[in-house]
Amino acid sequence: MNYEAVPLEKAYELLNAGGLVLVCTHSDDGRYDLAPVAWNCPLDYEPESRVLFVCDPGHRSYEDLLESGEFVLALPTPEQRELVERTGSASGRDLDKYEAYGIAAHKAEAVDALVPEGVGAWLECRLLRVVIEGSSAIVLGSVLRAMAAPEAWKRRLHYVREGLYYRPGEAL
Repeated sequence: MNYEAVPLEKAYELLNAGGLVLVCTHSDDGRYDLAPVAWNCPLDYEPESRVLFVCDPGHRSYEDLLESGEFVLALPTPEQRELVERTGSASGRDLDKYEAYGIAAHKAEAVDALVPEGVGAWLECRLLRVVIEGSSAIVLGSVLRAMAAPEAWKRRLHYVREGLYYRPGEAL
């Protein structure tokens, strides 16, 4: 095998599994928001499933989850790439993304958030805590309810970097 040096600012791409989630939140002023996040993973599974994701503390959805103490992680499908790009390029401070982009959604059951229709799965979560490291917030949550389409992992949209997405292959 021939190996090439990877620029240090791109080294994260080697670890980025890239399975996107839409962080869906609700603010105290009544607005629902969602924002795509690629850095997320399981944290624990006993006595309950716990998750984490990394986000920018300057985002409206981050403020919302701090206010409400809850959020939904929705797993978009490859067919929802445009939804991911649109919601990731606009701020929830400036517009209601659900209204502006005509996002059909239903209410989550265990938390106050909207789940976009057509996602492969979603996890309704209670905020456990937040760790601030540098310019990033590491958000830890406990899963209260989870719903998934059969073999949802096959339909999950993955993100590597701007303009580079992929869909996972078959299980080996």
